[in-house]
Amino acid sequence: MKEYLFLFTLFICALTDIVSSKIKNFILIASACGLALHLIMTHAVPDMIPSLTSAAFIFAVFFPFFALGCIKAGDIKLMMVAAMYLRADGLIYIAVPTFAASLILFLLCMKTAGTSVRATRFPFAFALFLGAYPYWYI
Repeated sequence: MKEYLFLFTLFICALTDIVSSKIKNFILIASACGLALHLIMTHAVPDMIPSLTSAAFIFAVFFPFFALGCIKAGDIKLMMVAAMYLRADGLIYIAVPTFAASLILFLLCMKTAGTSVRATRFPFAFALFLGAYPYWYI
């Protein structure tokens, strides 16, 4: 059940990121609450600690990139929600496909917009969706 909720969250975030270049906070909050409700209903409350630890780790790693202006706040929040679902062991499996999808999308966006590296905006939520989708079929 939580796999479908996670993929649905990524899909909705990808759509809103493509359309409006923003990831809505209420989608991320609703998804995190849905995960917490799922863990409570399946009597897996102790799994909340690794989930929250993974989210804190993602925040600590990517906050300097936000401070430098390299990444948007919505992208960090989306990665934190992804870390809550996948935890550290799952993040390892999606790191390479997400990086590859990000690189390809970034180059395509830069080429079609004709902008420099610094001025190019690409939908990271879509890259994360592309990187995480195959994980659920492994």
